[in-house]
Amino acid sequence: MIILPKKVYLSIVAAATRFANKRIPKEKWLEVNGVFIGEKVEKDILIRESYPIMHEKFDKDAVIDKYEWSEEDNITYSLIDEQAFSRGLYTVGSWHSHPGFKIMLSHIDIRHLAFHQTANPSYFTLVFNPERLMRQVEMPDKKGDPEKPLKNDPGFKIFSLDDTSRGIEASYHTVDYKVEGYDSMEQLVRQTQKFIIEITNFFPKDNIFETYQKYVEEKLTKFKSLLLGTEEYLMTLVRKGESHRVPEVLNNQIHDIRRFVAETYIKIGNIKEFMAYLEYKERELINPKVNEILTTWDEEVTKLDSKLAEISKKF
Repeated sequence: MIILPKKVYLSIVAAATRFANKRIPKEKWLEVNGVFIGEKVEKDILIRESYPIMHEKFDKDAVIDKYEWSEEDNITYSLIDEQAFSRGLYTVGSWHSHPGFKIMLSHIDIRHLAFHQTANPSYFTLVFNPERLMRQVEMPDKKGDPEKPLKNDPGFKIFSLDDTSRGIEASYHTVDYKVEGYDSMEQLVRQTQKFIIEITNFFPKDNIFETYQKYVEEKLTKFKSLLLGTEEYLMTLVRKGESHRVPEVLNNQIHDIRRFVAETYIKIGNIKEFMAYLEYKERELINPKVNEILTTWDEEVTKLDSKLAEISKKF
């Protein structure tokens, strides 16, 4: 059995949804590819980590699964494999997405799986389709065929070949799995569908740093404006001879400011979480820049209590 921790499952969902969601025209949905690091525990394969490695380049004439790893992607794979080995782990399998089409193995998938499974018989591959999870339907074999309704389906299947010596003619079967971290498959589907919406709205495929930088800067501007506006409002009350209203107004303003900060922290938390779902080669460039702008927010908000105390003291 293949054991997938919740964080591993969500990394697949996030990476795949980032390049295939309602904000992107369906004809421009892209496949994503990654690997699993883990270990064998008795008869089970325990996945420890999932690494998104690459996404296909858009080609309107491309066929299903027609993607190629670049030299950079191959180097990335080697680095991940070496780092895993140094920790007593190894590459246990791979995964990729089939955005909007049926979960199965193409001849390209079979060729890839045969290569790895020949060297490691327990090697497997997982195929995920975000649309299958969101709509709870199996896509048809060919255009015009009916969709098959599903219930509490996680959006993926795991495959292994029956006989690797047959190459691309090899047949395959599904492998049993367990996704840890959920009380039931119903809960998994419900929570992950909500997660897909969050990814769709706040984990863009392009300009990800610029998106988060703009968000944080806008929130910082709003935060400073709320503080300044509070002080100016109280000063106006004093000038108008309505000092008796100051305590009530100040309490209301403090409540609004703290609610704004709390709501923003939810999004800040999303940004921090989503950084773990970047493709491996993106992380070195994007993570430090995003951490820098998040630190700016944290430093400013840390001063909130002292700034509110200063305002209260004035009035």
